[in-house]
Amino acid sequence: MWSRIARSARRSATTILRSAQTGLRSAAATRPRRRIRLIDVLRVLGLARRAVPRPVVGPKAYPQWWQRLLALVVLIALVVGIGFALAALVGLLVVVAGFLLEQAIS
Repeated sequence: MWSRIARSARRSATTILRSAQTGLRSAAATRPRRRIRLIDVLRVLGLARRAVPRPVVGPKAYPQWWQRLLALVVLIALVVGIGFALAALVGLLVVVAGFLLEQAIS
């Protein structure tokens, strides 16, 4: 066993490179080439109809717990963000109205 390990460790880099190239060539030769058809390109671009995905049924049809949690976090962020925007808009209106009122009085 140790002699086999020592023998494989003594292999030169060129031998390892040659065996890798041979393996890649044989893998490329056995792999079938896939033709790119025009209809596939049109489908990717959205210009041709695609197959409608089948609906998910069974226990996986309901959202997972992490999807519900993510939706809750996004909903809270939206409500808080819209609230801040509305508060800033109302504050800006109050400041502008006060400024215009001061200008009108003076």
